[in-house]
Amino acid sequence: MRLPAGRDAVTALGAVAVAVLLSVQAGTSQGDARTLDVWGYALVVVAAGVLAWRRAAPVAALAVSVAANAAYLLAGYPYGPSLLCVGWAMFEVAWRRPIRRSALLAAVAAVTSVAAVLPRLIGELDILALGLVLWGACWLALPWSLGALLHVRSAARAELLARVALEERVRISREVHDVAGHGFAVIAMQAGVALVVLDEQPEQARASLEGIRATATAALGDLRQVLDDRRPAVVLDLAALVARARAAGLPVELTSTAGDLPAAVQDIVYQVVRESLTNVIRHAGPTSAAVVVAREPGAVLVTVTDRGTGSADVVAGRGLAGLRSRVEAAAGSFTAAGLEAGGFEVHAKLPLDGDPA
Repeated sequence: MRLPAGRDAVTALGAVAVAVLLSVQAGTSQGDARTLDVWGYALVVVAAGVLAWRRAAPVAALAVSVAANAAYLLAGYPYGPSLLCVGWAMFEVAWRRPIRRSALLAAVAAVTSVAAVLPRLIGELDILALGLVLWGACWLALPWSLGALLHVRSAARAELLARVALEERVRISREVHDVAGHGFAVIAMQAGVALVVLDEQPEQARASLEGIRATATAALGDLRQVLDDRRPAVVLDLAALVARARAAGLPVELTSTAGDLPAAVQDIVYQVVRESLTNVIRHAGPTSAAVVVAREPGAVLVTVTDRGTGSADVVAGRGLAGLRSRVEAAAGSFTAAGLEAGGFEVHAKLPLDGDPA
């Protein structure tokens, strides 16, 4: 067993001093108890001194303290102070070990301690039952209960922190997917256009390369701001988003009659349009898209429709699942499905607090 930390050693020395002092005082008031001698003091010192390892090795500290206390009681020394050390050690075990394990260890410690004092109480039947109840409940069960309560509280706090960390990782992953996914999709389409027209239309190829540079710069800036946990202002600019999609070669018709929207709602609207256009660029093949943002009493409607051939492949994608969770978290509704006549449609409805219903 390693040497205890300095603070733990100092605490244990204080516990030893207090336990010895209280044992001397208990001996003066318990005339029928055995007078403290070298062995009595040694057992008190062991029972209290082992608390120096109460944090590094709480189970071992409890076992040694219980053994020393049992020997102390069986030898007939004064009641009381040595059991305080057992209670402290039991508290530490309950705090630092799982509930089931600490409860079992506490039960063993309680049975051992009661068994050690039982021979001295056999001749005093009038106080036997009351003494054992008070002995077990106040000195043993109470410390374990307090330690178990702290253990549960610490475990709950750790679980909460882990959950918050997981939610933050999911949020960042989703933001990175949205920002990078859209940027890469646009870059890929522009690169394809540049390759096709490179020899015959060099000016068009140059325009596509300029678009690639602009898209990459914007995507890197957005990504940097996402990782810095700041929302870029361009996130709320639907016109700029549609312009980038058009520059990538996707004809997009934008119709917006929603007017000014709350920032949180406007952000979700942008996310829906961006992810939907990204999917059209990636999966729909040669086609066009229509984006409609309309306001109705108490809500705003967002619809993105295309007439492509491959959009149905994205139904189970991570992006649409992320959109659904965003919209539903804002108490809205979300659908994404293929159309009978071909193509794909994404539809979201978001409530507007304060709007007349």
